[in-house]
Amino acid sequence: MNLYDLIGELREGGSVELLSQWKGVPVRVRMTIKWVSPEERFVSLDMKDCRFRHIFSSPSVYMKLKEVYIEASVFSNIRDELVVEVLGIAPPPPFVLREFVRVEPSDREPIYVNFWVHETEFVRAKVVDISEVGVGVLLTKEEAERLLTDLTPPHSLHKEVYLELYLPHSDTIRGLGELRNILSHQEGVYVRLGFRLEMEEKDKRKLRQYILRRQREILEDLRKL
Repeated sequence: MNLYDLIGELREGGSVELLSQWKGVPVRVRMTIKWVSPEERFVSLDMKDCRFRHIFSSPSVYMKLKEVYIEASVFSNIRDELVVEVLGIAPPPPFVLREFVRVEPSDREPIYVNFWVHETEFVRAKVVDISEVGVGVLLTKEEAERLLTDLTPPHSLHKEVYLELYLPHSDTIRGLGELRNILSHQEGVYVRLGFRLEMEEKDKRKLRQYILRRQREILEDLRKL
């Protein structure tokens, strides 16, 4: 079934599932269809009863029709009507495929991590997102270089480094971080590093509790917007 066949099956008064994410948390909503324009590939949806309408301030959204994911862009978002332009059939979005929920820490309660590059030296970084099995951090170019050159061999992926995570409310987690990806950020001024986490079970429980609490906070804040 091609894209036009899928759009052609949408009917006024029917419903469709939309997917997006907010601060790392996947959000699914089902909306009633107001009208469909297959030729222009526009779909109008009723947002009157949507509790998470602020996620549609983002330009990108996914629709799920049967078992097919369709990428769409927000054309307009006025009052109680959301109009999306269908772009094409797409693979499942990454946030749907993740086994573990990833959250962004609150600005009010940031998370910091120390990476030990020697027995008495460390590089401190701010966490940008975290899950039960991984953490993303943001470093200046100079700080990232200091950390990466300590790896053996330098700048190599899949190498491990000792780390300490400082969660809100004085919880500290210690473990190993395996470097998985290196991404330039903000025109090369910052570098984002992604690590896979390994830790003892007691620390996993602390991290799991934080993620569940933060997930509830994110969804509650989204409802209030």
